[in-house]
Amino acid sequence: MKFKYIILFIFLALGMTSCDKNDFENKFDELPDARMQSTIKEYKKILTDSEFGWKFTCSVNGEFEYVLYNVAHFNEDNTLSLKSNTLEDPAVSEYKIMSEADMELVFNTYNDNFTPLSYPGKTAPDGMGGDIEYNFVSISEDKTEIILEGKVYKGKLKLQKADRDLSDFAPVQKFVNLLGEQRTKRHMNLAITSGLGASEENPVVLGMDLSSMASACDYNYNYKGEYYSGRKMLYFDHDGMGLSTSITVEESEIQYFTYNEEKKRYELANSDLEGYLYCTDLPMYYVPGVYDEFMNHYSLKLRSSFGQAWDKYIAMKKANPVIKSMVVVTDYKQRIPLFDEDGNPVLDEVYNHDYEFGKHLGEGLLFSFERYNQFYFYFVPLEMVKLQEDRIRMKRLTGEFCTKDGEDASIGEAIKNSKEFNELVDYLCNDGGWYIKRTVEYGLIDWDFISQDNPKDFFITRLE
Repeated sequence: MKFKYIILFIFLALGMTSCDKNDFENKFDELPDARMQSTIKEYKKILTDSEFGWKFTCSVNGEFEYVLYNVAHFNEDNTLSLKSNTLEDPAVSEYKIMSEADMELVFNTYNDNFTPLSYPGKTAPDGMGGDIEYNFVSISEDKTEIILEGKVYKGKLKLQKADRDLSDFAPVQKFVNLLGEQRTKRHMNLAITSGLGASEENPVVLGMDLSSMASACDYNYNYKGEYYSGRKMLYFDHDGMGLSTSITVEESEIQYFTYNEEKKRYELANSDLEGYLYCTDLPMYYVPGVYDEFMNHYSLKLRSSFGQAWDKYIAMKKANPVIKSMVVVTDYKQRIPLFDEDGNPVLDEVYNHDYEFGKHLGEGLLFSFERYNQFYFYFVPLEMVKLQEDRIRMKRLTGEFCTKDGEDASIGEAIKNSKEFNELVDYLCNDGGWYIKRTVEYGLIDWDFISQDNPKDFFITRLE
């Protein structure tokens, strides 16, 4: 019995000495390496097996989201060919697939179509935030879509397997032109007709202005009591148009549109939502705080007008040549000069009006006229009625007066009894009201007033 245990010990000892430490390490080192090499070959085969290449969409994150669209061909010799509508010939460079912490796609030589996004330039001293090394994030089950993420700047690279020859870029320009044809009015909107509780009869509407010239999509919308606003960059490919990154409403994503030839409109695609783009003269969203800001002591001088606003203003000026300008006043006193006991304005040493202690008038319309550096006005008090966050209606009140009445009452009476003057004021006080929009140009603040009944009628004022 003791001899049997001795023989067993000898066999165990021989077994242990025949498989030394290095042998075990080699076995465990080889298995992951072989697995890695197998994965690299599999990924390369997916890339190179596409007969017509890949739709190559790269989104660069920075101050704005730049989008690059190309058609990519990955070749067996580790060369990459990128074709775009900006170059006559494809831009050729090298690529490699490797594995460190993750599987990576590396663009390891310069490519005229793609690599400049990673380099500094005159307009982007620090570069545009482009990556040349990407981690594989996902490959679809049918191997037709690959998502990658930049290692440094986290920009997205999407590869979509082409199902046809995409060497001709004329269809891309066609989709650009179709967007221009659909923009028949000032504002563009996306009507969600399925999802988010919406239907054809009661759509959820998002303001979504898309511009092929600016390559941008500005979105503004109200949803469940909240206001959302932002900008995505716009690109066109061989099947439609897309946004640099998705707009997310609850858990639904909006990013890509295809064109419906029969209905002559762009429709939402590749989303769990359904909807289409359409145009309106007025926005379908409301910007919070506009009315409150407008009422915060402004004096807005008429700068220009269009449609009936122009016709009625010019008719009023011809009938009352003494009037030089019209100002919309919202309880602002510093733009109205101080008057002495005789009704004359007090001027400072440089012949400017004393704005600091001006006459407090409240809301209204101020029709001004000047003679020999003397400032006078006819004032029409108004009630500003808030219709929505950026919609108002003006209501004419009693108590109109002219500051020159004490010296020459005939001027005030002539204005008060002028048919053209009253037609203009009554027109501005229409029941439909006005959509008001604040814009800033070169540091100057303008307020646009657009008729809700007829948006072709509008006038522009400037903060003076």
